[in-house]
Amino acid sequence: MKYRILQSLSNSNYRLFFIGQTISFTGNFIQMATLPWLVYRLTNSAMLLGLIGFLSQIFILLLSPFAGAVADHFDRKKLILFTQSSLMLLSFILAIITMIGKIQIWQIFILAVLMGIINSFDMPTRQSFVADMVGKKDLMNAIGLNALVLNGARMLGPAIAGILISAYGEGFCFLVNAVSYLAVLIAIVLVTPLWQNVDYIDETLAQKVFSGIDYILNSKKILMVIILLAVTGFTTGFLMILMPVFVKDIYHLNASGFGIFMASMGLGSLLGGITLASKKDISDIRKIIFYSAMAFGLLIIFFALTRIFGFAIFLLALIGYISFLQMGCTNTFIQHETTNEMRGRVMSFFVMAFMGFAPVGSLIGGFLTEKIGAAFTLALAGIFSFICALILWKKEIKYD
Repeated sequence: MKYRILQSLSNSNYRLFFIGQTISFTGNFIQMATLPWLVYRLTNSAMLLGLIGFLSQIFILLLSPFAGAVADHFDRKKLILFTQSSLMLLSFILAIITMIGKIQIWQIFILAVLMGIINSFDMPTRQSFVADMVGKKDLMNAIGLNALVLNGARMLGPAIAGILISAYGEGFCFLVNAVSYLAVLIAIVLVTPLWQNVDYIDETLAQKVFSGIDYILNSKKILMVIILLAVTGFTTGFLMILMPVFVKDIYHLNASGFGIFMASMGLGSLLGGITLASKKDISDIRKIIFYSAMAFGLLIIFFALTRIFGFAIFLLALIGYISFLQMGCTNTFIQHETTNEMRGRVMSFFVMAFMGFAPVGSLIGGFLTEKIGAAFTLALAGIFSFICALILWKKEIKYD
């Protein structure tokens, strides 16, 4: 079992990528945890929290189909180097204006938009690049190890952010993230992919976008799991943007408490990554996807309604575990079902479902919280998620 968990690391390309991602993702989650905290400190507005979440991710929804075509049209390695360098520059700018005390909410809005646009191209490219490095044989293991990196960072990053915010302020957290990009940039430079995406069909970018849409619409199994992931992503937007409200206004905790809440989700996701990396095959993967989605909705409802700190932390860990199982299994299933030539376009819809609908949830969640409160808003989101997952599961059974 130990060997199976680590087998992708025998690939020198993926080993470099793994080390670079470990450092960079930790910095990313330090910034992701710090930014909403800064916004809420500056404004004390749940609605503005929702707006920031919306602006930082809405372009993943709007641009992902085009971004996927770009990922299939251009050299993915060079494209990742460009997107990661751009994100590093924006993080440096955010760090500098925060550390000199000149940060204003409109500046955060502009930087959030720019980061959102770049991320919409970066994410499907990086997702596709994993298969370019390891091939389909070790793909599920590599995705599981990616999860260990991502969710280890999700667990560690917010906890570090809570400490750094208290000791040095938000600007220092943004600086740490900016510097962390150097690790992944160095790793990507050194990687030599096993498979190079090359255009075998003479299509324009616009034609590639429409051929990607047509491919997914005619792949019913892929379409179903993408819709389900979109529902979960939408609900996750509610949870993440309302986390500072729960921490400060319901549990009356400070930045360290916020780090604990976020880290508990990261711990659960980390365990989900271990589970996925340990799997031998994908025979039951679709069943796991649908069961996880239904459990996710129920857990969101329980978290919204409880007022017991320890139980809330336990629920967040379960939410992290379940949501990762759904996301990781969906990623694996889609990439196994997709040809190399279409991978960037199909994975752009995966990213759009997982990340692109979260800002819509963030915006609606921030607005509803101003009207009916955070707990009731989040409970409604959980109910919606569970009902949608149940309906889609019944359709899946009928389809089979």
